[in-house]
Amino acid sequence: MSRRKAKGPLLPLLELTGSLPPLAGVLMAVGSYFLFHWWAGTKVDPLVKGIAPARVAIGSIVHGLVLGAQYVLPAVFGLGALSSIVQHAGRKTTLEVPPPQGRVDEEPSPGPRNEHDIYRIWTGEWDEAPARAHGVRTSAWSLALLRALEWKRFEELCAAYFRVLGFGTRLAAPGPDGGVDIHLIPEGRDAPGILVQCKAWSTYDIGVKAVRELFGVMAANKVAEGVFVTTGRFTQPARDFALGKEIMLIDGADLLVKIAALREEQQSELLALATAGDFTRPTCPSCGIKMVRRIARASGDPFWGCENFPGCRTTLRIAAEGA
Repeated sequence: MSRRKAKGPLLPLLELTGSLPPLAGVLMAVGSYFLFHWWAGTKVDPLVKGIAPARVAIGSIVHGLVLGAQYVLPAVFGLGALSSIVQHAGRKTTLEVPPPQGRVDEEPSPGPRNEHDIYRIWTGEWDEAPARAHGVRTSAWSLALLRALEWKRFEELCAAYFRVLGFGTRLAAPGPDGGVDIHLIPEGRDAPGILVQCKAWSTYDIGVKAVRELFGVMAANKVAEGVFVTTGRFTQPARDFALGKEIMLIDGADLLVKIAALREEQQSELLALATAGDFTRPTCPSCGIKMVRRIARASGDPFWGCENFPGCRTTLRIAAEGA
């Protein structure tokens, strides 16, 4: 196992603040300044009789630290809030889908085309999950079958797996999920005890940013445990970040091993759920209904569009054959 690189004490605070809502970082910056400013003003005069020299020395050291903290911590929290504002501004732009040009009944454009903007129409950097199941066997579990599942069916599979383990599950409603796809409720409890994020990615590995965001959502919701499940893989920085935190990372190969450890009838039930009906055609992230294949009039490229168009303009790009 590789040794983790040492981090300064302020970097985790900066990362945590950056993953929280911007207002939280601003409040933490203002609150920490006034708290330590007040503390710095309560210094006891060391010449006062009856105070032990050792206590005075320790008090002077603490007072020096407090004097620095009243400026350093607000600056760290302020930078974290600024980072959070930038991230939220970036996510907001991904919700904008270009309106159709020309007639009102014209199909919308397929949206961003560069490799880093694939599937960013809704929220987050989505991978181009396989939209075709050609050559994929549906009679047995395999990594190819797992990666052929559209994003919504993959979430439903994950929820079903956790129910087999004895958890109550609550899936996020259609629309922005706030960083949580499934709430796991331990037996005997009413409130969620574990937050689960699912990503049906196969082309791109899950990086540290996505795992850090889950950690921020856990902190904001005061939930101690989290699980990140993907059909693909995690980068080493993402795994390093999860070490020492109550975050379990499950990649596609790990999930297949966990399913294989279940009883045979449980494996069969999960397989039937995963492959029922059209399990490769994507679901509209905004409306929760199956999308339809369309052709962009301007470029002639295929894309997935919502059946509720023009009421819903969400689109997902279809990768070229062999991509």
